[in-house]
Amino acid sequence: MAERIPLPGEEHEVRLTRSLGLLTATMLGVGAMIGAGIFILSGLAAGVAGPAATVSYLVVGLMTLFTALSYCELAAAIPIAGGGYTFVHEAIGGFTAFITGWSMVFGLVVSAALYSIGFAEHFTPLVELALPYTLNRAIPAAALIALLALLNVKGTKEAGHTQNLFTLAKVAILVVFVVLCFRFVEWGRFEDFTPFGVAGVLTATSLIYISFFGFEQISDAAEEVKNPEKNVPRAILLALTIPTIIYVLVVLISVGIIDYEVLGRAPAPLAIIAAAVLGDYGLLFVLIAGILSTISALNAAVLTTSRVTYAIARDGFMPALLARVGARFRTPHWAIAATGALAIIIAVMGNVRFVAHLTNFCLLFALIVVNFSVIMLRRRRPELRRPFRLPFGHLIPVLGIASNLLMMLFMEWGTYLLGISYLAAGGLVYLAYSKGAKRTLERERVIRFLMAKQARKEYKILVPIANPDTMKSLVTVAAAIAKKFDAEILLLSVVEVPYYVPLERGFARAGDYRPQLTLAEKICEREGVTDVKRMIKIAHRLSYGILETAREENCNFIVMGRVSRRTLGDRLLATVIDAVLEHAPCDVAVVRPGADDLADVKRVLVAVSGSANSRLAAELAPAFADRFEAKLRVVTVSGATDEFGVPRYTARSVLDEVLCDVECRHGFEREVVHADDVTEAVMSEVKPGDLVVMGARKGGAWEQLLFKSIPEEVYERVGNTVVVIKKFLPVRRGRLQRLLSGAAAS
Repeated sequence: MAERIPLPGEEHEVRLTRSLGLLTATMLGVGAMIGAGIFILSGLAAGVAGPAATVSYLVVGLMTLFTALSYCELAAAIPIAGGGYTFVHEAIGGFTAFITGWSMVFGLVVSAALYSIGFAEHFTPLVELALPYTLNRAIPAAALIALLALLNVKGTKEAGHTQNLFTLAKVAILVVFVVLCFRFVEWGRFEDFTPFGVAGVLTATSLIYISFFGFEQISDAAEEVKNPEKNVPRAILLALTIPTIIYVLVVLISVGIIDYEVLGRAPAPLAIIAAAVLGDYGLLFVLIAGILSTISALNAAVLTTSRVTYAIARDGFMPALLARVGARFRTPHWAIAATGALAIIIAVMGNVRFVAHLTNFCLLFALIVVNFSVIMLRRRRPELRRPFRLPFGHLIPVLGIASNLLMMLFMEWGTYLLGISYLAAGGLVYLAYSKGAKRTLERERVIRFLMAKQARKEYKILVPIANPDTMKSLVTVAAAIAKKFDAEILLLSVVEVPYYVPLERGFARAGDYRPQLTLAEKICEREGVTDVKRMIKIAHRLSYGILETAREENCNFIVMGRVSRRTLGDRLLATVIDAVLEHAPCDVAVVRPGADDLADVKRVLVAVSGSANSRLAAELAPAFADRFEAKLRVVTVSGATDEFGVPRYTARSVLDEVLCDVECRHGFEREVVHADDVTEAVMSEVKPGDLVVMGARKGGAWEQLLFKSIPEEVYERVGNTVVVIKKFLPVRRGRLQRLLSGAAAS
């Protein structure tokens, strides 16, 4: 049974953390670019341009740079999954957005078919070495698409560091190939550098453009990239530069060793070169490299195509079936199945040159509109923050439009005919179905937005739910604070997955966390708080998931639970959490549940000092007293001095200052306790049935690791529930705290 991903404002919301760094994002683009484009299309380019195919690759790299720069501005300003379609949807919308997505999906599907053909051209020779008969190339091509589609349905995807190593290995193989073959280059082959003239160079550029489209996949994953405002533009530019250099070197080697006419007829040109100059081992080396490269590129194409298809269906332009997500694997299985089936049909057709031109037509048309959306977005939304803004006004997007139009001029007439027919079919689909479906969906979203706006609260409390033993105490404390500030409560469960496992694996475990969120919501309702939102966060680190949610949701308060730190290991773990929470973007309450679990609170005891933390504790204490209909007692200790014997504060003045704005409908007691030992003084005040509220103490990471605090002493010696309050004060973290927390800024 399928389950649709909930829309914003609905009951459950499952999110991914931004876990892709600059290296991983770059390798995503490089891995997508270095595939069939170099192992198959390089020979075709040499066949139509001769040795000048090297210039064709440089020209395409330069012409693509303009579009890549447009993507940089758009992706930094709108770091949302969906890539070029999403940008056009935000800038222009309507029919233009639909037809762009329509073209992009088909172009990506055709590129997937091309990668599968490249796989077949390298895989089949290996099979034929062991089998006595010739294998039909369409069989392995179709089988690979089906296999990768099934793997994507299951959600099995390479982890970030594995993808990095895999792509780096492909790059290393090509570099070794260039180095080993360079000495066999016959430079005399370059004397007739442009046998087909400028027209041949331009024809080759339109043929190989598909080889440079991998940077688009970085923008598709922008929602998962750390610090996308900086890392996405950098990754796009690096992903364009690295393959361009490799392409030029490989083509230079190719035309310098084998006649360009032979290369133009070769289905696997690099394999021919390796066999000619490096022998059987060189041939095997290149065939394996081609297999690995095309599999990686095809897998990325299947993933990207399904994401774009899902985004279009989610926006209402395509049937809602394509926006459904499987309940088990949490992947858009219908979108993957549809695009995979279409890719198999195109791959079985088998005309590589025709397929490449058809792909380029669809992608070039889409990229023209994407470049135009830069101009439109600047005019329609000039207030939008643009961390990466292109210089020279509209010159760069205009050059991007001109470059893509120029490449379209050198396509075959049959490609124009089929491409225009495909766009016309898209127009009919839009008029017959998509326009009305989109209007209905937009109307529903406007209603949901207005309802959410009316119910939205200015104050939001985040409650991470992890331990069932502390859930009731956490929610009770959070509900008391929510009533004081008329706040919304955000219940959060963090699905923690190891670093070597992709975050998508966490979707399969998300269902295990829903029952505890449901129970926590029921507790909120019993406490009289109905403005409750639930969220499941998937992260590689529990603390990072909590902090990121607090920042993204603009939370004003975090209420967390923690048990006693009885062993050194417990203290070390708690110190890591403390070091992270110290830099939470809001106030924090740490609840240590007592044996009674807030079942019979008779009094709220607040121990205050002159710190900002204890002032906030005194401010919140009346909310707890009102919740339990209990008396409020506020005490401070007189007699504590610093190392020079000077009183740290005047007890009476502290009480007067802290309590000047405190009101409690049940009244409250105030008292100055005279003692030299603050801990013992507070302990003497605690009675059975007391809820103890205190401000967090100051102290560095080593002090928190080695020594117990007063709240810990109270909790362990008396067993009462203790609520420790920490007020948000922006301070700079020490190196040791950053080391222990592991939560460095992105």
